[in-house]
Amino acid sequence: MVRAVKPTRKRDGRLGPPQGYPKDPEKYGDPANWKYPVHTPFHARAARRYFNEPRNRAKYTPEEQAYIDKKINEALERFGVAVKIKGGTIEDEAGTIQADVPMNKDIDKMGFEDLLLVFLGTNRLASAKGIDPSAVEVDKETDTLLAGRVKEYSVRIDRQERRLEHDCVDFKTNRATGRLMCKHLGAFLMRVDRPRAIHLLRDLLRERDHWTFE
Repeated sequence: MVRAVKPTRKRDGRLGPPQGYPKDPEKYGDPANWKYPVHTPFHARAARRYFNEPRNRAKYTPEEQAYIDKKINEALERFGVAVKIKGGTIEDEAGTIQADVPMNKDIDKMGFEDLLLVFLGTNRLASAKGIDPSAVEVDKETDTLLAGRVKEYSVRIDRQERRLEHDCVDFKTNRATGRLMCKHLGAFLMRVDRPRAIHLLRDLLRERDHWTFE
């Protein structure tokens, strides 16, 4: 068995955390270079996916690879995210957002309904449409910040910091499976300016690995 050793500084390593990401180095698979953040279920899954790529693993010694693998797997286990194994190798993610975007689909041509369907799935989209509009409050609506409430739950979406905050149980459960939204967020986005909501969803679909969902 290969002994796990913390990675050393690399030439392409970061000097500090990316904007909007944790400032605690221990929340990264590679703390010395601020790479492979594992602070949320979604980021842990993304770290697993990216570190599976041979070109990324090749930057580290076998001992360093073992350290990063251990940190990522511990995070996945802590969040209750199963790692699928097939034929002795880890499969690409299944049942998450990536699987819901049709092959060769141009994100810029996806409409509001198509985008919500990717993030919510059929059943939650129907539930979002069933929420009474009077239960949705949009308190702040700018190009960089959306904030308000849906029923008793708060919503805050900061595009500048790439951060989405929401406090319902379904949202927390969804994150562990790769589904990044719940019916409340869907209902909230239905009440904001439609072009603004579409622009946000397209950005989220492209850049989701760089966002923090809490």
